[in-house]
Amino acid sequence: MNENPVVLARCGSYDPDTLEEALGASLAALHLGEDFFRGKRVLLKPNLVLAKKPEQAATTHPAMIHALADILFDAGAASVTLADSPGGPYSAAALGHVYRVCGMEEADPRVRLNDDFTFRPARADGVKLKIFRMISAALDADVIVDVCKFKSHSLTGMSCAVKNLFGLIPGVEKFEMHNAFPELSDFSEMLVDLCETVIREKPFLAVCDGILSMEGNGPTHGVPVETGFLLCSWDPFALDVMAEHMMARDGRILYLDAAARRGLVSRDWREIPLVDEKGDAIADPPVFPLAYPDADAGHFLRNLPNFMGGQFTKLFEPRPKIMQKKCVGCGKCFESCPRHTIRMVVGKKKKARIDPEKCIRCWCCQELCPIGAVGVKQNFLIRLIH
Repeated sequence: MNENPVVLARCGSYDPDTLEEALGASLAALHLGEDFFRGKRVLLKPNLVLAKKPEQAATTHPAMIHALADILFDAGAASVTLADSPGGPYSAAALGHVYRVCGMEEADPRVRLNDDFTFRPARADGVKLKIFRMISAALDADVIVDVCKFKSHSLTGMSCAVKNLFGLIPGVEKFEMHNAFPELSDFSEMLVDLCETVIREKPFLAVCDGILSMEGNGPTHGVPVETGFLLCSWDPFALDVMAEHMMARDGRILYLDAAARRGLVSRDWREIPLVDEKGDAIADPPVFPLAYPDADAGHFLRNLPNFMGGQFTKLFEPRPKIMQKKCVGCGKCFESCPRHTIRMVVGKKKKARIDPEKCIRCWCCQELCPIGAVGVKQNFLIRLIH
C-alpha cells in the first residue's frame, strides 16, 4: 500500500510569525503545486464544536485561521470562507454566538464567516451512508481545508481530521445520524463514508492544531495540554492514524479500523511516510499519552458486542449521568438527545434526568452541555478494574 505523507512540524505557540512559518513550511513539504489554491474558493472547516474560548482547547485557535489566510491569499486563492455546523440550530444567531466566543470574528477580516445557513442533498454511496445533506458552503467550495484539533473524544476516542468533517452535516441532523447509527461500529463506518465522499469530490487538505491539545473528557470538557506541534496531510485517514499513535491510542479508534478494511489507509503508523517541515524523514514521532475520557473505561467491552446477546455490554458499559448539583436546567442536553431519553424535571429547580434504559451512549449531552454538568456513571466492577 502506497501511503500518503504526513508532515509533522514543531510549533510551540500561536505567535503569528512562528505559526505562519511552520504552516508555510509544512505545506511546502507536501508539494501541493502552484495551482492548488490559485483562483479557487477555499473553505476553512474549523472545529467549532461549542462556544468556547481559544485557551480552553476545545476549538480551532483563531491564530490558525489568520496564518492560513495569509498563506492561502499569497497562493492566489480567490476567496476564503470559514464554515462549520456545531450541534444545535444551524442559524445566524447560534453561529454568531459561536464565532464571537471562539474568537473567529477577529481572526482575519479577509476571511468571510459563513452566513449561508442552507444545505443540500449529497450522495455518498457508502457502506452506511447513501443520501445525506451537507451545508451549502462546503458544496460550493472548490477546495476544503480541514482545520481540526488534536483532542480526545468521549464517543470515538479521538477527534481529529476525519471526525471534524462531521460538522459538514447541518445542525440537528447530526443528532439524527446518532439516532440512525447508535452502535459505535456503525457510526464509525458512517464517518468513513462521509470523509470518503468529501475527499473524492474536492481537493482536500487537513491541518491539525496540536499546539494546545485536549485530554480527558473531550471534545468539549477535557483539560488543555501543551503539545506544541502541527500535522498536515492531504489524506485525513493517514493523518489520523499518525495522530492516534501520537496520542498513545494505537489500535483503539474504530473508524480507522473501518478505513483500513476498505484499503484506504494502513493500520500501522510505521507504514505512513512522516516528514518534518524540511521534508526529512522522521522515524519516531513524539508521543503524548493523553488521559482517556471517563467514558472510555469500558473500552474492552467493544470487543464483546454480541456476548450474552449484548446484555453484558449494556450492563457494564459507562453511561452519561447528570450531575444534579451542577445542572442549571438550561435544557441543552434535552434538545441534543437523539433518542429523546432526557426529560426536564421541575422541582425546587428545573433539572435534567436521563432514562438509562433508552440511552444509546452517544455522549451528545456531555459534548454540548455548556457548563460540563454531564458526568460518567460506571459499573462498580469497572471502577474496581480501573
